[in-house]
Amino acid sequence: MVTWDEAKRWNPAVLQEAVGAINAAYNKLVACSDDLRDINSPEGWHGDAAGAAAAEVNEIIDGLEEYAADIAALRRAAGDTGDAITGVRNGVREAEAIASGNHFTIAVDGGIVDKGVPDVPPEQARLVAEERARLAEELKDRVEQVLRQATDIDDDMCAVLGRIEAGNVIDATGNDNTSLAAAGNSGAVNGALSVLAPPPVGADPSTNAAWWAALSETQRKQLIAQHPDWVGNRDGVKAADRSTANLNLLEQRKRGFATELERLRREDGDSDEIARLEQRVKAIDSITGMMHNPDGTLNPNRQLMSLDLTGDHPKAAIANGDVDTAEHVAVFTPGMNSTVDGNMPGYVNDMQGIRHSAEDMLRRGGDMANVATVTWIGYEPSTGDDPSSLLGLATGENAAFGGDKLAKFDQGINASRLTDPHLTALGHSQGSIVTGISLTHGGTGVDDAVVFGSPGVADHFGADNTARDLKVPDGHAYNIKADGDDVAQYAPEIWRYGRAPYAMEGMNQLSADAATGPDGSPLAASHGHSEYTRTTPEGVDSTSKHNIAAIVAGRPLLAVHAH
Repeated sequence: MVTWDEAKRWNPAVLQEAVGAINAAYNKLVACSDDLRDINSPEGWHGDAAGAAAAEVNEIIDGLEEYAADIAALRRAAGDTGDAITGVRNGVREAEAIASGNHFTIAVDGGIVDKGVPDVPPEQARLVAEERARLAEELKDRVEQVLRQATDIDDDMCAVLGRIEAGNVIDATGNDNTSLAAAGNSGAVNGALSVLAPPPVGADPSTNAAWWAALSETQRKQLIAQHPDWVGNRDGVKAADRSTANLNLLEQRKRGFATELERLRREDGDSDEIARLEQRVKAIDSITGMMHNPDGTLNPNRQLMSLDLTGDHPKAAIANGDVDTAEHVAVFTPGMNSTVDGNMPGYVNDMQGIRHSAEDMLRRGGDMANVATVTWIGYEPSTGDDPSSLLGLATGENAAFGGDKLAKFDQGINASRLTDPHLTALGHSQGSIVTGISLTHGGTGVDDAVVFGSPGVADHFGADNTARDLKVPDGHAYNIKADGDDVAQYAPEIWRYGRAPYAMEGMNQLSADAATGPDGSPLAASHGHSEYTRTTPEGVDSTSKHNIAAIVAGRPLLAVHAH
C-alpha cells in the first residue's frame, strides 16, 4: 500500500525521460528484423549444415523476439505509469489546495487535521460545523482515492516487471514469424496498465470527484470514449467531461434504439414497447437540438450534465455556460408536466435569459464574473391536464426520490471544483417541493434558494416548517408568488406540502408585480402560474425574472421585495 507521503513525492519525469532511452534501444533492435530474415535462409545454401544453422538462428530469433517484447512492454509500462502519476500528482495538488484554503492540513499518514475557523458568529455555528464536517469527509475521500490510484499503478507496474523478469511477456518458441516489430506489438499490449475502476454506483459526489481528479488526462479521455456510461451521470465529475461522455452516450443509445425499433416494426412487435422506444428517440432528438446550433454545430455554451433514458420518462440536465468555471451557478428544477421531449427546450431558453439578465446586472456594477444556469429534470414530474390541480401534484415517492438526486447533483457541482461557486437553487411548482426536500439534506453547497409558484417545500402533511429547515444561510431563502397563481395561493392552504411559503418564517418575499428597477427601468408584472421568467415582446423583464436573476447574481440588494 502506497502512503500519502510517498504519493506526494512521486515524480513522473523519471519514467517519462526513461521512455525515450528505452524507445531508442527498441528501434535499434527492430531495425535488425530484415537482416534476420536474410541470415535465416541464405540463398543457395542447403543440406544438414544449412538446417543446423537455421535452427541455431531460429533460437536466436526467438530470443530476440522475446527481448523485443520485453523492451516494448517496459516502454509501454513506463509511459503509462509516468502518465498515470500525473493524475496522482493532480489528486494530491487538489486535496492540498482544498485543505489549505479551508484551514485543514493533511498529515504525512493521510490523516485530516481541522485547524478550526476563528470568530464564527453564534447564529452560524451550526451551519459552519456541518460544512466543516463535510469538508473533512471530502478530504478523507480525496486522500483515499489518490492512494487507491497510486496503489493500482504500483501493482500494475510491478506485475509488468514481474512478467519481464520471469520471461513471460510472450512465448516466441516455435514461432515462424521473424518480425521483431510484431513481437514488440504483442509485448506492448502486455505492458499496458489498467485504468482505475470508478467508485460504486451511488457513491458520494466527493468520492467521485476524488477518483476523477486522481486520473490522468489520458485516462479520463479513455474512459469518456470507452465507458461514457461510467462518467456522464456521475455527480462530482467535471461538467465538461460529463457533457462529452453524455454526448457519446447519446449517439450510442440512438443507434441502439433505432435498431431495436426497426426489428420490432418488422416483426410486428409489442406496440407499448414501440411507443416507449419512439419516445426515447424523440427525447434524444430534443436533447440533440438543445445541444447544437441551428447550423448543426455543437453549441460550446451548453453542457449535457446528465442523461437518463430509463424509467417511465427520459431525464436530463442541460447547462447554459460553463459550470466548471462560472462564479455563479444556478440549478433550476421545473415542475408538473415537464418533459425532456416536450417543454425542456423552453426551460433551457428561459434559463439562458436568467443567465443574461444576471450577467447584465454584474456588468453594470463593474463585475466581470460569469454565470451558468442548469435546467435539471432528473426526476419524473407528475402529469395532468390541469397544471393548477391541487390534488396529485406530487407523490411523496417521486418528490422525495427527486430531492435525494437533486441534493447529490448540487453536491457534485461543488465537489468537482477547487473553489465553490455561489450556488443558487431555483424551483418552480412541483420543482419547488423537490428543491425543498433536496435542501433539507444539508451539505448541498447551496448558498441561496428561490422558489416560485410554490405549493410548499416539504414532503409530508401538516409540517410547521420554517426557512431554516432548508439549511441555507439565514436570510437566503426567497419566495415569489404572482397574482392569479392558484397553485401558489391555494395549494399551501391545505398544508399538504408544509407551511405556505408566502407565510413561512424566515422566508424573504419577493415581488411579481409591476415595479421600477433600482436603476429606474420599468419591470413588468407576472400573472398566473407560468410567467415567472417572462420577458415582454418589447424586451422588458418581468419583476419576478429580475428578482430571480438578482439572487442568482449574488446581488440581493437589487431585488424588489413584495409589499
